[in-house]
Amino acid sequence: MSEPNDPERDEQEPDAQDDLAEDESDAEDDPELDFGAEVAAARAAAAGLEVDSDPDPSLGDRPYTKEEAGLRSKVGWGRSPIVSVAVIIVGLFLLVATWSDFAYFLHFGQSAPRELGQVGDIYQGGEFSERFDNEWVHLQGEPDVQHAARMETREGWVGFLRLIEADASLFVAVPRDTEKASNEFPGEFSGRIVRLQDSPQWDKLQQFFKAEEIVDLVDLKPASVEAALASTGQSGALAGPELDLVTGGTTTLGADEQVRVIARMPVGMAQLGRDTWKTQEQAEATIAVLGVPWTFVEKRNMFWVFAVWTGPNAEVDVFQRMTRALNGGEDLVGADPKKGALVLPRRATYLTTAGDLQGKEGRVSFTYGENTAGTGWVVSGDKLTEVGLEDGRLQIPAKAVEEVRVERQLAINPKGYLLMVDQKPTDVWPSAVMFGAVLGVVLLNLWALVATLRRRRASAAA
Repeated sequence: MSEPNDPERDEQEPDAQDDLAEDESDAEDDPELDFGAEVAAARAAAAGLEVDSDPDPSLGDRPYTKEEAGLRSKVGWGRSPIVSVAVIIVGLFLLVATWSDFAYFLHFGQSAPRELGQVGDIYQGGEFSERFDNEWVHLQGEPDVQHAARMETREGWVGFLRLIEADASLFVAVPRDTEKASNEFPGEFSGRIVRLQDSPQWDKLQQFFKAEEIVDLVDLKPASVEAALASTGQSGALAGPELDLVTGGTTTLGADEQVRVIARMPVGMAQLGRDTWKTQEQAEATIAVLGVPWTFVEKRNMFWVFAVWTGPNAEVDVFQRMTRALNGGEDLVGADPKKGALVLPRRATYLTTAGDLQGKEGRVSFTYGENTAGTGWVVSGDKLTEVGLEDGRLQIPAKAVEEVRVERQLAINPKGYLLMVDQKPTDVWPSAVMFGAVLGVVLLNLWALVATLRRRRASAAA
């Protein structure tokens, strides 16, 4: 250690300082000497890495290593194309999900909903007259309030009702204040109409109306049925051919479909009040005054019942004339069934299947089976006798058949429509905005993906 007053140390210190200053000055004056690059190269050499000669502009003048250069060549410019592809795929799903709302929003320019008129104007023969997907419409129809469904949605309680004229192909969704709100709805509805299968409540609606077991009554024209039966005269003639409907259009029946045959008998049912006629003998004596074949049917709590012959297709005045004759020339005495007499037309309803019905020589026959309605009466002398069965089958005149009705359990039609009441095009603006934003993101990523692929192709060609 030198002493503070060492003369040699004092002489050397100025020389060392001069040398250091000279070195720094030389480094600044040398244009080919890059101090930062030299340091980076030294660090890379110490780590055992090879150094690429091209510098990385984002890192100043520091060159990047071979590993860094390889990574950059894999990534290319910007981000990985995989990210763009993923964003595009997710965006496409979102566009599909919001397209319906966006398309409905485009109707905001309408000053009023499209007028469709009555349900019967757009639905005939089991088909809609045209497509009404995602439109803003106004419609009139009778709702089936007996089979109304209630569901809670994010917007609150909603009532779902079937419009009767369209079978199970047209429903309305009506907002309700509470779950217990009345089922009384007007016959006019305005709002957005969409396919049933596309509505969020489709699964629940299907389950509800399947459990309700709604039956639709389809009335066939008796003349069409008679013609179909007479074509072969064999069982099964009604199953297969086109049959005319009373409401217009045609339908076909399956062999196992249940059919109701409603026939008008050539007799009237006379009811004689038991307060006026105390005994059956007194009632029979009065019935005989009519001068037509008759038979006693049964005794009820309030009156005696007789079947009296009127002839086929008797008019109303025939029954009125018989009623006056039984009441001594007067009309029905008051409304008390125990007093006076009344003669009414007789109709009977029989159940059978389309495949069991037969038609031959102006008569219709079917297996009587478990039917409870009477078989009817025929004239035998001055009396009426019951019609008998032939091999378990009942035969009735084809002209006596007034109605042929098919009962079909309605199945909700997935391709039908749901009218969402009070939903206007402007109500879905959030979804429309989302659609536009997602579309922009998808297009931007598509452009980035195309640019990346072009750069890579150009780089590979070079």
